[in-house]
Amino acid sequence: MTFFSIIIPTYNRKDFIVEAIYTVLQQTYPHFEVLIIDDGSTDNTKQVIESRFRNHPQVRYFYSENRERGAARNFGLKEAKGNYAVFFDSDDWMKPHYLETLNKVIEENPGIFMLAAKYNFNSGEEKDLPSTLHYIAEGWYDRFFFLKGNKLAINYCIKINPRSYYDFPEDRELVPMEDWLFLLVNLEKEKIFIKDKICMTMREHADRSMSDNQKVIKARIKATAWLLDRLTLNKNEKKTLLAWSYYFCGIHHYLDHNRNASVKEAIRAIKLGGVNIKFLMLLTKSILGRRFIKMIK
Repeated sequence: MTFFSIIIPTYNRKDFIVEAIYTVLQQTYPHFEVLIIDDGSTDNTKQVIESRFRNHPQVRYFYSENRERGAARNFGLKEAKGNYAVFFDSDDWMKPHYLETLNKVIEENPGIFMLAAKYNFNSGEEKDLPSTLHYIAEGWYDRFFFLKGNKLAINYCIKINPRSYYDFPEDRELVPMEDWLFLLVNLEKEKIFIKDKICMTMREHADRSMSDNQKVIKARIKATAWLLDRLTLNKNEKKTLLAWSYYFCGIHHYLDHNRNASVKEAIRAIKLGGVNIKFLMLLTKSILGRRFIKMIK
């Protein structure tokens, strides 16, 4: 019996994905399959996967033309045989108790639509670092919680049998926001349960999709417009979505050393979202500049 379908899109990640798959195969919960969706890799990903996992009964490999992660995950959803889909990135690590933890939540909440567990970060150091989920209490969260941004990344699980979910958007210009959009459209009438247990590690490296600041800013702007067009939001929800999108863009302008743009975005966030410590901190840091802040530390 296949209960969980773990969907892993990959593109030119042969140096990461083998290790990622091995961490999945170490799960203490046995009823799962692993779907590798090769999104048009131009390296020898196919040969590496087939040489290592060709005879493994739980691993299924698929190759498709490059259409980006949203399309790859939709491909995986169509091929999935499980009752729940678990989304996972090809450069991360899964802890052995992840699926067992999810299964216990499902047993305690029969028919649950969406659920997630916590994760941490590893940047190559010996010690893992906490994520923004670290201080969030265990429990149920609705769509409003995620209007500010996606604290879960792609690390969540959704019921797919019977089908009642919306697909990932497949527009290339929305990368890397498709995970956030999928979460919000599928939580319009549902809630997600977040378990207070670290079940995976996201690896920090230069090739992660959030490292190109200008690309991320453009994607966030388009994603915000996409949400405003598709979701029914009240006035307060629209203000929250827009204010935190301004803040998000300001952060990435700041990281790109574009202080003037960062200041403008911080001011827009404050005007729309009110006085918020994060907005004020961004404004202050943008005015002072990263070089000055480093000098006074």
